[in-house]
Parts: sequence; C-alpha cells; structure tokens
Amino acid sequence: MSTITAPLQELQRVIHSQAFASEMIDFEVLNFLGIFVLKKAFASNTINQYSQAYFEAIQSGDLKKTDFHLTEVKLDEQQSLRKIVQEPEFIKVASLFFNGRVGSDFIRIVKKDANHRQPVFTHQDTGYQIGGFERYSFFIALTDCDEANGGLAFYPGTHHFGYLGDVGEIKNILPPSYPKVTPQIQAGDILIMHSATWHQSPENTSGRDRVYLEVHIQDIDEPTTRLAICGERKSPWSLSLSEDDIFKNSRTQRLRGLYRDIESLKNQLASRPA
Repeated sequence: MSTITAPLQELQRVIHSQAFASEMIDFEVLNFLGIFVLKKAFASNTINQYSQAYFEAIQSGDLKKTDFHLTEVKLDEQQSLRKIVQEPEFIKVASLFFNGRVGSDFIRIVKKDANHRQPVFTHQDTGYQIGGFERYSFFIALTDCDEANGGLAFYPGTHHFGYLGDVGEIKNILPPSYPKVTPQIQAGDILIMHSATWHQSPENTSGRDRVYLEVHIQDIDEPTTRLAICGERKSPWSLSLSEDDIFKNSRTQRLRGLYRDIESLKNQLASRPA
C-alpha cells in the first residue's frame, strides 16, 4: 500500500510556535520546514527604492508578464531590479548559505495584481531547474503579501521527499492533518524556500498587488551559476544552455506547442461570424 509519512506533531508544533519567522535565520528550523521568513531584511528606504522601480517599469511597459506563465515577469540583464543582489542587506543574508560561496542562476519577478488574479497549483520548483538539488529561492517582498492578495502558501517539510520525478500539479495526497502555511509578510521581508518544498498560491481576491522579487541562489560552483553573489567560483564546469538548447523533444516543449495551438484555435473561433 502506498503511503506518505511525516512527523506531523512536530511540524504542527513548530508552525504553531511561529518559529519560522524572525529577524534572524534559524537554520535548524529552515532545514526542518524548508521555509523561513526573515523579517525586516531590508531597510525601508532600500526596499521602497526597488518597489518604486518595479511599479514605474510596469506602468511604462518596460516590464511585462511572461507569455504562458501565470505570475512570472522576466528581468533582462540591464534591469535595475537585479541590482538588489549588490545591496549590503542582501549579501549579508546570502553569505550565510553555502559557506559564503553563493551564486545565482536566475532573478525574476513573480506577481499578482488586479488584472492577474489566478491561483497557482501545488508544485515544487526542483523539476523545472537545471543543476543540483540543494538550492533556495529568496522571495523578496516588494509589497505586503498575504492570503487575500494571493501570497505564497507552503506545505512545510515536503522538501524532505526530494525531487518527485516529474513536474506539474501535485495531487492532494498529504495526510488530512498536514499543515499548510501562508505567511503574512511585509515589504522588505525575505521569504526563503528550499526549491523542493511544495507550494501554491491562492487567487488574489483583494486585487492588491502581490509582488515578490525572486533571487534563486545556489553554490557558486554549480554549473548553471550565471551571477556570483559572494565568494570565488572555482569549478571548470559550466552550463549556460536553456532547456530548448538541450532538448529536442521535451514535455515542456510539447506543452508550449499545445498552448500555442489552443490560443490559435481560440483566435480562429473568435474571428468567425456569429
């Protein structure tokens, strides 16, 4: 018989104690839960600068949501929002990981607003990424984020199950008493997540902007490191190819083609006379 077991009482105890949110990272809690909220990681004047830059870029059209993605806004190499990794507050936190030898393979925005409210299904990020499995997302809050505006929700501890062998929506297979956490965070907090942690986000029912600036961190010697944050890279191995460069016929490519076909069919049907 197929089963899932987990230390539910301990999970519930730690969640109830709110030990996953503090102005200092408790790595024992982070390692156990796969998530941690670092409160007040950025000074208000620093985070306000990046929040203002985001809204100005959205209003001017310089930033746009990625096609076929519910929440992603890609940032090109020249985008000023990427400079957040140079801020002393960010480097102070990042240097606590991977023995102070930290790189990043991508930086992006994940957002919801009055025009993009859709929920995101339960998934883990590991299967969508290239490289090793010990990696983290730093979700830097540019706005207040909570359940009402579609803030991220987590199933703590699920990173212990590792890579699940495929990608997509995860069924509701956890025990009924398994905890789910939707942290209420303020602009300037960092929501830290192990990449294998199962997570989702509800519909943005309030219409308020929910904006995270996501910096994905890893050991600087990972082959996919594109940006050195702290420490010196020593590995001779590198891989800067995209999934499309690597694969001839992948699931993602087939799905993308299917979505294009669906959109094309919708447009054809819409253009037909009634």
